[in-house]
Amino acid sequence: MKRASVTEELAYGTALDRLTGADKPAATPKKGEPTEQAKVAMIKLSVFLNRDEDAYLEALASTAKFSGGKKISKTRLIEAMVRAFSTTKLDVRGVKTDEELFKRVTAQLR
Repeated sequence: MKRASVTEELAYGTALDRLTGADKPAATPKKGEPTEQAKVAMIKLSVFLNRDEDAYLEALASTAKFSGGKKISKTRLIEAMVRAFSTTKLDVRGVKTDEELFKRVTAQLR
């Protein structure tokens, strides 16, 4: 009987596909796995935060858990914040300093 041959390229695609996230037909997601929509546009991004900012996100995550919900990861909190701000008309034209950006973002929250 002939054995099936699965190469790395067949299993994972080409290196360029992996780097660019080229679309491939996916199997039906299992229970608890994200849907294809959630997988399509995700990229990995490193964010540098100071200790106070990290503690703030951790406190938000814990508050969700201890108030009857589930703990929210810091990644999910940042994703939600980005999605929320993407629905606003935040004007960043001409911003030159971090402080100026901070003032515009806080003004947008009001």
